[in-house]
Amino acid sequence: MSVRSVCVQCGAEKELPLGRCAGCGHVPTRGEAALAVLASTRVLSAEELDEVQRRIRRGETLRPSEERLAVAAALLSGRGKEAPRTLKSGEEAGLVALCVLLTPIPALAAAWSWRDTPAGRSALRVAGISAVVDIGLLIAATWMN
Repeated sequence: MSVRSVCVQCGAEKELPLGRCAGCGHVPTRGEAALAVLASTRVLSAEELDEVQRRIRRGETLRPSEERLAVAAALLSGRGKEAPRTLKSGEEAGLVALCVLLTPIPALAAAWSWRDTPAGRSALRVAGISAVVDIGLLIAATWMN
């Protein structure tokens, strides 16, 4: 499902909430970032977004509720409804293979990058498991000699 958004300045449709408007060239400032995210289907239904678009085109000033602004701020900070990154089973399997064949460092780097998300916890778990497997393989190889 693609995100639909409208420019907070002119109401034209645009691809990304924080991107440049093809109609007027406006790029949301840091202060307008929450408002720009609110003027998208990441927060609003398609019908609500259509209404917001009409209001912007009529020249009305948007005054979202504190609750909606908090949702937008959470999305911008990475804590929103779509923000928690998770590892798909294929991604996790690939990370395990990489870590067992090489070293747990890639999983530790992923865990650091995605800290405070489910993906970070999964990557940390993979790093621990692969470290145990690597140590087991090292011990087995040492005993065979």
